[in-house]
Amino acid sequence: MTSRAMNLAAATWAALFFAACVITCGLMGCSATHLILTTQSSPVNYNLTGNWVLTVSPGSGATVPIAIFLTENSGSVSGLAVGPAATDLLVYPDGCVGSPIGPFTNVALTGTVDSEGNLKLATAANAVPSATMTATVSGSSLSNGAFAIKGAASCAPQGSMTGIEYAIVNGTYSGTVTSQATGQSFTVTATLQQSPLPNAEGLLALTGTATVSGYPCIPSGATAISASFVGAGFFTDLSNSPSGTLGWTGSLSPDGKTLGINYGFSPANSACKQDEGTGTLTLQ
Repeated sequence: MTSRAMNLAAATWAALFFAACVITCGLMGCSATHLILTTQSSPVNYNLTGNWVLTVSPGSGATVPIAIFLTENSGSVSGLAVGPAATDLLVYPDGCVGSPIGPFTNVALTGTVDSEGNLKLATAANAVPSATMTATVSGSSLSNGAFAIKGAASCAPQGSMTGIEYAIVNGTYSGTVTSQATGQSFTVTATLQQSPLPNAEGLLALTGTATVSGYPCIPSGATAISASFVGAGFFTDLSNSPSGTLGWTGSLSPDGKTLGINYGFSPANSACKQDEGTGTLTLQ
């Protein structure tokens, strides 16, 4: 090919390329900068949606659990946090009354988790109490966290924070519980199912049946269970009978395989006595 032919071929390809650009830009309304190819990464989902216990450690040295069902949607995170009930009027060194972080119930938290797993949560502006929380997400746990809460008066705890996700409660749990008063043991079998999503108060519904065998004053047979909980613990009635009510608080293990029980019996007549005890139910 002669030099003139080569120059003509090059000019022809250049003209065709320019024409293609003009046609494309004319149809799509683009400019020269749109010829640069760009890529956009998809939002990272860390599967934070679930039942969590955040453990905060205030400067006072206490360790306080905060229960929350977190919901994640394309990096946006939200939930209603429930702290420990204020059980006394003791004033803690950080100025909080009733608990080391003060009253902390149904506190709305919103925030984000980025592509590096950095979680940030905070209350809305002017909320009381107000709170900020940060942590690093790794699977079903949170680490390297920090928190700061501003409650009423001088209550302003802050410190480190960790977190762990709890498994869904779904299955039959059975085990032996023992009376602290008499030393007598009896069997409890409970078939439980947890709602996968929280209600408007941020709580999870727990439904099912429980059967008590070998407990004086309580006839054998299944009793319906209906409870609400979030985090590790919940309360419900194991059995109601004309002779009294057998109620229990349950503490769930993070893997969902065991339930620790503290029970109490309230007699309805003098034929039975008040009682309490402990035990463990295991997923069958």
